[in-house]
Amino acid sequence: MSEIDLPSFPFPHDHLTPSPAYAERRASCPLGRVRLPSGHAAVLLVTHRDIAAALADTRLSHNVTGPDAPRSTIQPSFFNDPRSMNSMDGEPHLRIRRIVASAFTPRAIDQRRPAIEKAAADLLDTMERAGAPSDLITDYCFPLPVLIICRLLGVPERDALRFRDWSTAFLSGEKMTDEQRMARIGEFAGYISDLLARHRATPGTDLVDDLIAARDGTDRLSEDELAYLTTSLIAGGNETTANSLGRAVLALLSDGREAWEQLVVDPSLIPAAVNELLRHNVLGPGASLRIATEDVELPSGPIAAGEVVAIVGVSGQHDEQVHPEPHRLRFDRTAPAELAFGGGPHYCLGAHLAKAELRIGLRLLIERFPKLRLTVDPADLRFTDGEILSSLIELPVSW
Repeated sequence: MSEIDLPSFPFPHDHLTPSPAYAERRASCPLGRVRLPSGHAAVLLVTHRDIAAALADTRLSHNVTGPDAPRSTIQPSFFNDPRSMNSMDGEPHLRIRRIVASAFTPRAIDQRRPAIEKAAADLLDTMERAGAPSDLITDYCFPLPVLIICRLLGVPERDALRFRDWSTAFLSGEKMTDEQRMARIGEFAGYISDLLARHRATPGTDLVDDLIAARDGTDRLSEDELAYLTTSLIAGGNETTANSLGRAVLALLSDGREAWEQLVVDPSLIPAAVNELLRHNVLGPGASLRIATEDVELPSGPIAAGEVVAIVGVSGQHDEQVHPEPHRLRFDRTAPAELAFGGGPHYCLGAHLAKAELRIGLRLLIERFPKLRLTVDPADLRFTDGEILSSLIELPVSW
């Protein structure tokens, strides 16, 4: 196939299931090439083994941020920003990660479980008082991670609703003009600057205070690093988790509520269910990009130095060679861990927090509303249709 005839990526999708093109490519051309939104060509990685190998291989650089670099979005994005940890390699990345990692260990997150449970219980109390029906996205799935990140970071909860527009702009979660996106990101940056100044003037015990004080030996975060990291935590800590929680509830309540009833009867399955839902659910149409700094041999074949690869995690998570019946929700899977949080040195710093939020959020929702049900056909639900994330706009339910 010539460079001119390459298929355009992302492929058409229906928001709820992976594009059929991924299965076709896994079977016939696991290292086929596509045309990115930037116009550059890239090798599309679609099998679980290729994706797992690529995520762990440091010769596939994250630094794809130059002005003429390949892009996975048409508009400017967090994913193309050189200040993002996700765009760094080697020591610059490890330096920031070492400084802040202690705030996100399993032990540190366990200590914050009461705050997570309190945030969830407060929202469910409000839902119960208001009575059915409810839009679960507005009343629970979005405000839960926002409240949690506000309480952990020490952000005033009255500001929580402002984060939705800012986060979708930051993470390319919604289509908007360049002017709209940059205006929202500018507002977000100004807010973070004021937040850090307040905490420096009056230190406390919140996570943002931990980040201000965090160091690796004598090394500390620069002001720009601290501001960008705090912004990333707020945006990543609410948009992606809210999307995951909403889609998890939708998946559990679909197909006759069979999966939901399994968890009502046996809540001990919730940790396994969260892992399976992270594997199963499609959060958006995008891919993460890497560029080979030298020749790399992947399980399906070679990648030449200078070539760009596009990693489609959801395709690997639906690889039938690793996950039989990939489109079915099964809480008894023993296959390798989900790829939702990446891998290798860049394994998501907030993975433990996100899993805790999902497990607690689902458990308390199931305990409070075991008869929860959808009030619309899933085919009629609306999504933001962003370039990277595609989030539920609403999820009407009753009980």
